[in-house]
Amino acid sequence: MLLTGTLNTLTTKIQFTMESVGIDGEDKTFTKPWYGTFNMLSAMFLVLVVEQIFMGCTLFKRPSGKDVPLLDGGGKPWSQKVILVAIPAAFDLLATAFCCIGIMYIPASVWQMLRGSALVFCALLSVVFLKRKLYAYNWLGLFFCVVGITSVGLANVLGTKQDDSSGGASEDTGFLVYGMTLVLLGQIVQAAQVIAEEWLMKDVDLPSVQIIGFEGFWGILMMIFIVYPLLWILPGDDNGHKEDPFDTMVMISNSPPLMGCVVTYLFSCGTFNITGIQVTAALSAVHRMMMDASRTMVIWAFGLYVHYGVDPNSKFGETWNNYSYMQLVGFFILVIGQAIYGEVLKVPGFKYPSGEVDPSQFTSPAAAAYLASPLPREA
Repeated sequence: MLLTGTLNTLTTKIQFTMESVGIDGEDKTFTKPWYGTFNMLSAMFLVLVVEQIFMGCTLFKRPSGKDVPLLDGGGKPWSQKVILVAIPAAFDLLATAFCCIGIMYIPASVWQMLRGSALVFCALLSVVFLKRKLYAYNWLGLFFCVVGITSVGLANVLGTKQDDSSGGASEDTGFLVYGMTLVLLGQIVQAAQVIAEEWLMKDVDLPSVQIIGFEGFWGILMMIFIVYPLLWILPGDDNGHKEDPFDTMVMISNSPPLMGCVVTYLFSCGTFNITGIQVTAALSAVHRMMMDASRTMVIWAFGLYVHYGVDPNSKFGETWNNYSYMQLVGFFILVIGQAIYGEVLKVPGFKYPSGEVDPSQFTSPAAAAYLASPLPREA
């Protein structure tokens, strides 16, 4: 899970920095964020395909108590439950698109850290729309998360200005802020997806693997019949379109390294979802939090290695400047905030609910993902 999770972020960033020959015969950068979204949805659908093949070939039966529904389903037919999954799939598509566009303008490590803001937005939306009660320690954890995210973003902007003044390789500050804004907007939409699932999917008792797979299925259909036609009609810099899918296919076919990067992400993301479900069920939220923290540090270390050990002009490389310490501190504050919110780290003097968290309070796996034991969907 740690390996594939790290590969997901690295390959997402790397593919948008690679170059290939397009349909117009010109060599250009692969700036195709909507294809990145399509690839992620395909990986989610792949989870369902692999599970069905595995179950069919081995006559595998799930152990009792593993991956069980959170509710009894209210007697709804299976087809109706599958159709309901299309609603959060639309949120998922939009959130992933925002994140794919945002990662083109910011370092991969910062992108990974900012994704931790989903917890903050999900908690706040659950209070507003679901009337969920938060304890004092929850608010303290959210406060630490906000401080950590603010520190990471501010350090990134200030560090970019320092690199500009010293002649280092960096992105324009305006684009940097634009990228971080899109990532944060993506986390807001992702949080809205969780709320939508709680509100609209109370009767959906599908196993988590099927929910992931069918969200990918509906997302693919939306991309083919809605999103790509709109991208073709809207004017843009991609051969006159907002994004040209035919040019995308040509660029991938003309560059074996780019094709390898895309295929690696496809299988890595699918494997991450499958192994993540098993790890979360077998271990705990503590292990998941530790792995996510390790994943962020590995991504950051890799970016530093690329800049100082491979190519200082690489778009994927990251520089170490006077504000990197601020970013590092902000990251640890963010992790501490997540630990406090999730009761992994208990603060003396605060009142905590008695007993274990009751899973029945969650009405969807996605709600449990952000508010209790995380379900590791890379979406």
